[in-house]
Amino acid sequence: MTKLAGVRWGSATAAYQIEGAVTDGGRVPTIWDEFTARPGATTRGDTGAVACGAYDDPEGMLDAIEWLGLETYRFSIAWSRIITGPEGQSNPEGIAYYRRVLQELRDRGVTPVVTLYHWDLPQWLQDRGGWTSLATTDAFVHFANVAARELGDLVNDWITVNEPFCAAFHGHLSGLHAPGIQDEPTALRAALVQLHTHGEAARALRAINPDFRIGLAMNLSDLAPATEHPEDLEAHRRADLVENRLFLYTVLQGRLPADTAAYFGADAVSGAVEGIDVSRIAEPLDFIGINYYEHNVVCAADQGNDLVVRGIEKLPVPEPRSSNGVAVRPDGFTRVLLRVAALAPDLPIWVTENGIGLWDYLGPDGTCNDIERVAFIDQYLDALADAVTQGAKVEAYYFWALMDNFEWSHGYELRYGLFYTDYPSGRLTPKASAQQYRSLIAEERGGGADNARRVGAAA
Repeated sequence: MTKLAGVRWGSATAAYQIEGAVTDGGRVPTIWDEFTARPGATTRGDTGAVACGAYDDPEGMLDAIEWLGLETYRFSIAWSRIITGPEGQSNPEGIAYYRRVLQELRDRGVTPVVTLYHWDLPQWLQDRGGWTSLATTDAFVHFANVAARELGDLVNDWITVNEPFCAAFHGHLSGLHAPGIQDEPTALRAALVQLHTHGEAARALRAINPDFRIGLAMNLSDLAPATEHPEDLEAHRRADLVENRLFLYTVLQGRLPADTAAYFGADAVSGAVEGIDVSRIAEPLDFIGINYYEHNVVCAADQGNDLVVRGIEKLPVPEPRSSNGVAVRPDGFTRVLLRVAALAPDLPIWVTENGIGLWDYLGPDGTCNDIERVAFIDQYLDALADAVTQGAKVEAYYFWALMDNFEWSHGYELRYGLFYTDYPSGRLTPKASAQQYRSLIAEERGGGADNARRVGAAA
């Protein structure tokens, strides 16, 4: 792994997925609390009400981080634990919790990265228009200011918004995510208000501390046309607009892709940008976060099978694939990183999420031998090294996820963690992939296997 000698090694989680305690500590309801209460919204009706119990007892999480020897840890702070209502009042209990976690990370030699928005919009804001309203931008900037003032002595690295594509198009068009709306113009508006909010929040954070490092995390997909026929090439272009270019190009270039109006319609675009100066979205970044999961082959279809992009068919992916049918294509990871590097050669790239969902279990000996994830890590880190060799300026890699957790509409069925979570007890057990990742980190730090045994406490 010498090609990755300069990469910082980490893992990641998000507040609603791990914390639980949704009515404790002054927290107010979010769109995911409301959404998961709807019959059929999630697998088996699962909710994040308990999750991994990390709010009541973060020690297991912190011990797992230390045991792995992580250099950096990315997590989100819950907006609904910091700001508790429309008057903008802050919550001392929530602030104290995150200060405790941040201080513990620093005491254990781990650099924290805080995500401000990982999909858990306070419900009181959704009731006032959510991501279709610029009032949400104002509320978010206030939240960012409070977070920076209260926590900024313990954290220097900030991610404003996580995966605006999913929050916009799966939250407001497919209806698979909260708030469960199904309307394309609303989804486009939600996308652009989030990007506008990112730019405004980045400026607000820099006004508090010019030394803060600020970025956002976007999920980008690797797409290929099924054939070179014009219809399939056009289907590929449409999918790439909605899933990738609308976000990547707008954030980096401060203008919408040229084909945005042709696809969404001039009236929808006009409504989506109302009150927004798109050029201000391209606030300079200190890094760009890339979440990579998907490779898809697309073709044209009158009645397509995609819930977000009109007129396309996403073809079944061959083996190997994850338990929920996502293609395991490390070459796609390389292509996505090189695409970003070509658009912004000098901009540091942080791989803020990369992982695989499986149906993991503990065997009779109490261990989890997740051989598919072990192979995944080997293959994807080779792909990362290929991208670095070809010029991608990758500074950090965060494996998703530190531990099994609430996986949104999939509930607790899919497991992404390096640690197996026993949900009734909250006990974390390192999987084979955790042992592998721990050894890799120790080797990259120059300590080899002996160091790997010394890092952290035994799990």
